[in-house]
Amino acid sequence: MNPIKLIATCGLAAALATGIAVAMPAAASPAGDSPAGDKDKQASKADGHAHAKVGETAPAFTLKDTSGKDVSLSDFKGKVVVLEWMNPGCPVCRDKCEKGDVGKMMADSKAANPDVVFLFVNSTAATADKPQESAEYLKKNKIDAVALIDGDGAVGHSYGAKTTPHCFVIGADGKLAYDGAIDDKGSTNYVVNAVKALKEGKAVSPATTSPYGCSVKYKKK
Repeated sequence: MNPIKLIATCGLAAALATGIAVAMPAAASPAGDSPAGDKDKQASKADGHAHAKVGETAPAFTLKDTSGKDVSLSDFKGKVVVLEWMNPGCPVCRDKCEKGDVGKMMADSKAANPDVVFLFVNSTAATADKPQESAEYLKKNKIDAVALIDGDGAVGHSYGAKTTPHCFVIGADGKLAYDGAIDDKGSTNYVVNAVKALKEGKAVSPATTSPYGCSVKYKKK
């Protein structure tokens, strides 16, 4: 065997044997052109969970907010609902909040549709059992919305939430209309665009993008 190839092969084997994560290159794909069905199938195969799909009815759920009150998706029947996965310990999530990006997203969305509802979901095992942290996180960043605690990660898995932040927009008809990143890391906020499109009766485009941020650290079973 070629000496260089032998060294590379041994290095990979050693890394795997010691539990070191090895990053493998992935094919690049545009943020907004992944067919929803293909993305969901691939994700389901990866973690063994069936995920919400754009165009289909959003998974129902009931979670407790930071004060211990039950909040159900059905409570907002007939309204556009935005779900954003959050984690007070995630630097990307904090950056988006502290710089005012999340606040602006909410203000711009409400300007387009005053009835839109924002729900922040915490499925991160390390902080989900400390609901007060989530409440203080939103209050500190002047985010007037409810934080929901998904300690066992069931809701996060049902939606296929991968990162903090990861956003989902549910139409007034109860169907998932958008799944992906909060924005394009620039001036385009995908959530605001989705809320505007739904209000105007237009198709949401893009309907799916690749979320970015810290991976959701679900509770291990």
